[in-house]
Amino acid sequence: MLNTKHKVKIGAASAVLLLFAFVVGCNGFFVNPTLSSISVTPSSPSLTAVGQTEQLTATGTYSDGTTQNVTSSSGTAWSSSDATTVTVTNQGLIKAISTNSSSVTITVTNTSSSGAVSGTATVCVGSTCSTSSTVTISPDTTSYSISSTPAGTAIDYTASVNGSTLTATWTSSAPGVITFTDSATGTAEIAGQGTTTITASTSSGTGTLTVTVGP
Repeated sequence: MLNTKHKVKIGAASAVLLLFAFVVGCNGFFVNPTLSSISVTPSSPSLTAVGQTEQLTATGTYSDGTTQNVTSSSGTAWSSSDATTVTVTNQGLIKAISTNSSSVTITVTNTSSSGAVSGTATVCVGSTCSTSSTVTISPDTTSYSISSTPAGTAIDYTASVNGSTLTATWTSSAPGVITFTDSATGTAEIAGQGTTTITASTSSGTGTLTVTVGP
């Protein structure tokens, strides 16, 4: 029969083995997600004059479906296909140096996870770029159902021209349908059923969107 000393040794060894198995098991179940793709917004910015700047944003999508802003993350690098025309900083800020080219490709690459993952944006440069002042409101959803999108549901509106986000003053013609909790940032929420016109007033013009909230 085993004496008490041997029993203690066997018990200790068993505990170590169990701990080791637990650690290995945890590492097997909890795997850090890897970066699978990067999207750049706006994807088609326009710089119509020398010295004009615009901020780009890089959003990474991971293997588990989550997203994260990787614009200035560790392992992220930005580059320009023609730095004599458009430069880009390590934080994604582009600047027109000249108008000698009609377009320049900006590339962002992240190497923090396994392999390098990249995304691009094509910059239109010069006076030939679209200068339309049409203000686009996003999201552009024109109808909601109160049964699936109940009162109190938040909606974050943005206004843009040619893909560039603008500062706007927001109003709703029927606050009882959609009301803005912050008219300076576009933060709104559904209030009830009916039809309303959302208006975004910007320095480049005014945009409108008619929205109906049904039963």
